[in-house]
Amino acid sequence: MKSLISSAMFSSLKYQDFRMTWISNMLSGCSYWTFSVGLSWLILHETGNSTNVGIVIFASMLPFLLVSPFAGYISDKYDRKSVAFLMYLCNSLFCFILFIFSLLNFYPLFLVISIAFILGVFRTIQEPTVSSLIPNQVPKENLLNAITLNAATRHGSRFFGLLIGTPFIGLNILNGGQFLLLFSFLFQIVSTYFIFKIKTKSVGESASDGDIFSSIFKGIKYIYTNGLIFLIILTVAFHCAFVMSYESIMPIFANEGLNDNTGKFLGYLIMMFGAGSIVGNLMLSNANNNSIKSKYFVISAFGSGIFPMMLSYAGFLNGDLVITISLSIIFLIGACQSSFMSLTTTMIQKVVPDGIRGRIMSLYLLHAGGIMAFGNLILGNMADIFGYAWLFRLTGIAFLIYILFVLSTQRRFKADIIAIL
Repeated sequence: MKSLISSAMFSSLKYQDFRMTWISNMLSGCSYWTFSVGLSWLILHETGNSTNVGIVIFASMLPFLLVSPFAGYISDKYDRKSVAFLMYLCNSLFCFILFIFSLLNFYPLFLVISIAFILGVFRTIQEPTVSSLIPNQVPKENLLNAITLNAATRHGSRFFGLLIGTPFIGLNILNGGQFLLLFSFLFQIVSTYFIFKIKTKSVGESASDGDIFSSIFKGIKYIYTNGLIFLIILTVAFHCAFVMSYESIMPIFANEGLNDNTGKFLGYLIMMFGAGSIVGNLMLSNANNNSIKSKYFVISAFGSGIFPMMLSYAGFLNGDLVITISLSIIFLIGACQSSFMSLTTTMIQKVVPDGIRGRIMSLYLLHAGGIMAFGNLILGNMADIFGYAWLFRLTGIAFLIYILFVLSTQRRFKADIIAIL
């Protein structure tokens, strides 16, 4: 462990509180992805269409749009470690409740939507709170390393969570969705223990900013009057709208494109996305100069649009080749998309003052998660009408057009990226 921590790639892990946060985020991420895949498969299996999958995922992401401003206020007003611990604990409770309902084969759509929304509220408060803790746990020169390692756990948890959970899908004790919901609860309760061990004390400025709406407005004003921050968040919004809102159509891609009737290949697809995320973020964490980091930004942006377009053609292949090619492309999508999100997060974290960090990160999540909520709802519906292949192509092209426009017309943007990173 000591030799691992001493390497440049993992240098932030030498700080104990960040190490606890890192482990906790990994386990919480495993919980989320086993929950998301398990629930998506149960809904697809029960209802037979991806529209309902899209509705459930929309419900789980809608709090990013509705609750984020208030989540940022909470993150800046109260001790961030205490808030995070409470959210982890509540997540554990509701994951357990949903698992019990699945055992009873009692999961009417309205109940599932309600629990997905409640869990989304907890996650909406949890994420900016934990993100605001990290800059208080490591020196500024280690911030990119810490954020990319944190992103590697969050996105890479798709791999580790499903690596453990997916082999159990084929057993006859529980069905695949039920097994994944069980693992979701177990991952979450252990992650709660590690967040409890954190000692970092961190509080923002909300207490001195007047009433709640004045405090929230201060964060909103900062975003929309700071040209660089606004452009970064706008780019993240387009990225999430066009090329990261695929959760609702991955089950139907696995079912129709890969002839998957068990949910096992859906698990493998999410695993490979996670594996790509780990590799992409670890490569990024080892980048040692601003020029290389800015090149990663451009490569990850273009890869985020190109590889989904390539995936749209995988379903035309036959036999084992379609599975091999699909898993390989998903790996590349994971590497590009997670690296892109890590870079934009780092840029914002380096610019934003600590006193309003919770509000800014919650608004960042509002634009990212809120957009993804509607994106999954719309794409899940459209997949039943047009099929998954055309959606992969059109959304990939749309994001490429946007990123080409930004890089060609906002010449200072690239210079700012180099300067910040």
